Amino acid sequence: MPHKPIGQLLKELGYITEEQIQVALEVQEVKGGLFGEILQELSFVSPREVAEAIATQSGKPFIDLSQYQPSKEALKLLDKNMAKQFRVLPFNVENGQVDIAMADPYDLNAIDIVRRRTGLDVNVYVADTETLLKTIEIQYFLLERPIDKEIKDIIEKAKAGAFGGSVPKFVELIINHAIIERATDIHISPEDLASHIFFRVDGIMQHYYAFPKEMHSPVVSRIKVLAGMDIAEQRLPQDGSFSHEFFNESYDMRVSSIPTAYGENVVIRVLSKNLSLFNLKSLGFEEKILKILEEEILKPQGIVLVTGPTGSGKTTTLYAALRKINALKRNILTVEDPIEYKFPFIKQTQVNEKAGYTFARAIRHFLRQDPDVILVGEIRDEETAEMAMRASITGHLVLSTLHTNDAVSAIPRLIDMKIRDYMVASGISAITAQRLVRKICSFCKEEKTVNATYLLDYGFEFESIKKFGNVETLDEEVKIFYGKGCGHCRGTGYLGRTVIAELLRIDHEIADLIVKGATPLSILEKAREKGMWTLKEDGLIKVFKGITTPEEVKRVTG
Repeated sequence: MPHKPIGQLLKELGYITEEQIQVALEVQEVKGGLFGEILQELSFVSPREVAEAIATQSGKPFIDLSQYQPSKEALKLLDKNMAKQFRVLPFNVENGQVDIAMADPYDLNAIDIVRRRTGLDVNVYVADTETLLKTIEIQYFLLERPIDKEIKDIIEKAKAGAFGGSVPKFVELIINHAIIERATDIHISPEDLASHIFFRVDGIMQHYYAFPKEMHSPVVSRIKVLAGMDIAEQRLPQDGSFSHEFFNESYDMRVSSIPTAYGENVVIRVLSKNLSLFNLKSLGFEEKILKILEEEILKPQGIVLVTGPTGSGKTTTLYAALRKINALKRNILTVEDPIEYKFPFIKQTQVNEKAGYTFARAIRHFLRQDPDVILVGEIRDEETAEMAMRASITGHLVLSTLHTNDAVSAIPRLIDMKIRDYMVASGISAITAQRLVRKICSFCKEEKTVNATYLLDYGFEFESIKKFGNVETLDEEVKIFYGKGCGHCRGTGYLGRTVIAELLRIDHEIADLIVKGATPLSILEKAREKGMWTLKEDGLIKVFKGITTPEEVKRVTG
């Protein structure tokens, strides 16, 4: 059976529009090249979305290799050259079967070669080409030269006092290991007996290495040199940054140092420059919230706010929302701090405090640029809040973030910023609050039956347990899931993260309560009457779906 052209398939799945297909065809006429690749270069679709479309078309499951550690036994079944030639990665082997990731599941020749070479039954999964090729390079490299062994060898030599020329190599290996482990931050912390290296993976600090104290100062000095910081200054906090290349991918490293009782503590934030393009669905929003959010961002005017603490994925949600808006039909301008990802057909600018280019000043100038949509990285002060309100009331859609714990708290926060209650009521369309929770590792996931009362200990309300767990009494049993810990998740039982969210829609009744000066609690009660569910309830839905655990929801929501 002939398969559909990729453009048509992506359109049917809702990833691209007819206008985007036409623009991509015009670009193809100008510069040539494969249509699927041009769609990706224009950021109309992400490599992941193309792979998901191919998976749908072929009836094979999609696998996200960036979230997955292939087993050494599986990798050894094929040599590196063959894996690269046929674009095949064996990632799991058990019960006489091998699971392989491919970009092209229709390559029957490659599948047949794997079957004959391994003597095993083959299960095909679809991965995006970019991640597949990068994973093949990295995993076969690590098979020959395990990175943790190299790091431990340097630490062993350091114990004997012989670490002289190995410090630059040590720093490079630590950064590379952090990237492989999907760490967002590297902590180099001096203590009394030794210095320690922690990686923050999926939002949680994990200890990786201890190394001799004598090595601490040279390691810190090396990082400071890379980041353009003053190595002589050890009494004051400093900030710096540098670029790091790893397997042809560039990463921004933001460095911060502070003096402590035992020496300088250094934290390196790891930022990938080619941030994977997300869509709202793949971030993990539940269908009901997704539907409302999509309706709100397609409106011609109003403010849509995304709230939550630092590191809760607010910017990613805003970027995903931007991709839902047709930039070929609406003029979109952004002011960010900093620009984390570049979009075609969107005019992006970056805050420059020294030059006086602030969020508020940007919005003022944007209004002369005939905008339809304005994205403001963050509402930090009264002036920015006022300008965002003005833009909204004069017929523009404004997307922004705010630091509050939940959706309802954004209302008093804006009123504290001297925004009149009637302006908040008429200017704001919707407020979403979100957190990131760790997902249960799919490789060691186990079912567990518990009494519904068990969930009360994690702060869930009985009414919520009844509603989402389909139980009438607390004595009834419910099924939940846990990860028992395996090699894929470093024994944590978790692998990757997803979003939990609550969404407050400002309709006439809620707007009326705001103008009357109602308390946040009474606004929340009214919203819940109208069907809104809270962060905790969204987390509970994901507990019953087997996506996360009660502990995780309690950890991020309190």
